[in-house]
Amino acid sequence: MRLTERLKHWRKQRVEAWLARRIPAASSLTLNRKNLFILPTAFGWSFLLTLVTLLTIGTNYQNNLILALSLWLLALWLLCLILCHQNLSGSLLQLRYTAEGQCDQPLRLLLALDKTADKRALAVVGQLSAWQGPQASEYSAGCLAIDITVSQRGHWPLPRIDISSVYPLGLFRCWTRVDFNATITAYPVPLAGFPCPVAELAGEHDVEQLSTGPQPNEFSGLKAYRSGERKSLLAWKQFAAGRGLQSKEFSDNPALELQLTDRALVHLPYEQSLSVLVFWVRQLNQQQQAFSFQLAQRRLASASGNEHLQAALRMLAGAEVP
Repeated sequence: MRLTERLKHWRKQRVEAWLARRIPAASSLTLNRKNLFILPTAFGWSFLLTLVTLLTIGTNYQNNLILALSLWLLALWLLCLILCHQNLSGSLLQLRYTAEGQCDQPLRLLLALDKTADKRALAVVGQLSAWQGPQASEYSAGCLAIDITVSQRGHWPLPRIDISSVYPLGLFRCWTRVDFNATITAYPVPLAGFPCPVAELAGEHDVEQLSTGPQPNEFSGLKAYRSGERKSLLAWKQFAAGRGLQSKEFSDNPALELQLTDRALVHLPYEQSLSVLVFWVRQLNQQQQAFSFQLAQRRLASASGNEHLQAALRMLAGAEVP
């Protein structure tokens, strides 16, 4: 390692250690003079240099008009210093939700900057300080959205986020660098084209077919119909009687518990098998089909719904290559 690289590494470690003491990791942060930093921008330094030049010329030539203009510009420069700091000071910074989604799509971080009912921070920009991929931010109505691109699946620690503003005239930049101690989750890209064996099993054992099987599901009652449920579950007699759309509920048949496991795709490359499993669990969730899921030594009990789907996707995102 060259001397310059060693110096950069040493400087980075010192800065990170200082930030850890100054702005420790937290789920929320109230911005104040202890965690806000402010310095002139390149335009601000140029403005100050021009102002000093004008003051020098006005003093040498004893030109009161130039001196008055210089003092007015100095007052403007100092006023921008105060306004830029006050723009962020007092704001409560919170992470609404962390980035989670497919690694081939932009993942969005959403932060809230709550100040007071009648005041909001203006012209705020967010950026992940140590993120190598593309990123973009958008600020509106007290919410800051940061879109990032993740090229590989996995669970990645969320780096510190730079929150900054150059309001009002771009002469100063006020910023903070906050650590929310969160994680970025990127799922594998779903891969279609491989039939889901449990989906085929569910199709073969429809509710109406189960009524004649050796272990039929028993009718247990009615519930309000939800969009996307199978039409074979609709209670048409109750609908004809004017009771609204209702669907039939049946007791579970343990003989037909649907199971997903990575062992079903051992003939495929490991990363490709994870993509196929992503497609399968989403397909089953759309069909509102309960399933159990096993990946290596980790297992999810049989369930359905979006929470079960998210748990399965997080397992796939963090799967270790055997």
